[in-house]
Amino acid sequence: MTALGAFLPLFRIRQSFGPVQRFLDAQLTVTETAWGSSFAVPGQEVTEQTGSPVGIPLLLAVAVLVAGALAAFVRPERGRWLVAAGAVFGAGVVVTVGMDGIGWSVATGGENLDVTLGAGMWLLIGGTVAAGAAAVLAWVRRQPGWADPAVAYADTPTPPSGVAITVLPPEEPGNP
Repeated sequence: MTALGAFLPLFRIRQSFGPVQRFLDAQLTVTETAWGSSFAVPGQEVTEQTGSPVGIPLLLAVAVLVAGALAAFVRPERGRWLVAAGAVFGAGVVVTVGMDGIGWSVATGGENLDVTLGAGMWLLIGGTVAAGAAAVLAWVRRQPGWADPAVAYADTPTPPSGVAITVLPPEEPGNP
């Protein structure tokens, strides 16, 4: 979800030019993605502008989560740490991206500005919740380690090798 959200629009910002500028009755639409922004005014060409590439840390968080999921099958202890690290790092990046949307609405100072969450931001939020749930499950579903042989075989006459070895008494030298 996070990888897909990194390539979809995160925020759509609309600003109406109205009563103050009567000669310009238009609406500016800014579409922000994880890789940049596009500015659209009706009747004009869409302008693309690169921004801070927050898609890179998002994809890095996805890579850490995938590595953690694979490592959880091979070495569960290390996999748990990688899944938790990926979830925390991904959550930090998504919160940072979300602050950018809040910054748009606060920076206007009372102008008519409409900031809406795009599909990409909703996917980032869903991916963060899923990664957090995966991290919790990775830590809750621990498999017990190897049992202590002294405790495991204390109540059974079978030795740890699984085969009872009978030791015969030594033979007397002189008996054929």
